[in-house]
Amino acid sequence: MLKFFGISKKDKISVKDTSKIFTVALNKVVNDGYAEIQSFLNKNNNLEKSPNISDEDIKWFRLIIFVGNLHVTSTKFEEKEALSLRNEIVDNLLPYLENDSEVAMDMFLNYETYFNDLLAKQIDPVETMSLAVFDKYNINDCQSELLKRKNEPNPVLFNELRKYLQHFVWNWEEFLEKCKVTF
Repeated sequence: MLKFFGISKKDKISVKDTSKIFTVALNKVVNDGYAEIQSFLNKNNNLEKSPNISDEDIKWFRLIIFVGNLHVTSTKFEEKEALSLRNEIVDNLLPYLENDSEVAMDMFLNYETYFNDLLAKQIDPVETMSLAVFDKYNINDCQSELLKRKNEPNPVLFNELRKYLQHFVWNWEEFLEKCKVTF
């Protein structure tokens, strides 16, 4: 009944704590799920040859996933709130990317710019993340000659990749149903 009147019992959580929960959970998902993405791409029957994605390439995957999720975050909060949350998340993310925080920040900002350029053409963040994976791991070089010339992902492979990457998107609806972020 209280929820009907706009009153609900949600746990209040600070931006700092939200960003820590988000970063730790998303890093765990990346760490646990990367091997599946790696295997999917390296052994895919829709490619002429394997892209030979290595374990060390997880850093790039982590960047793609975080930048894509930060875009989704920007759609769930007011502009100032989203910026505040983004800054906290980036601060928590940098140690996962590189020991040198300046190098990590440069990597992140370059990827964010790259992602935003792709997003301007795609609209959907998961599709944009899929294109970024396709591009970063040079999947085009592993396709048939026709698709290579067109520089377009194999549609079957691309759809499967999008489905996989959907699992790497933070569920803000569920989180915000239970928690109220205090800014």
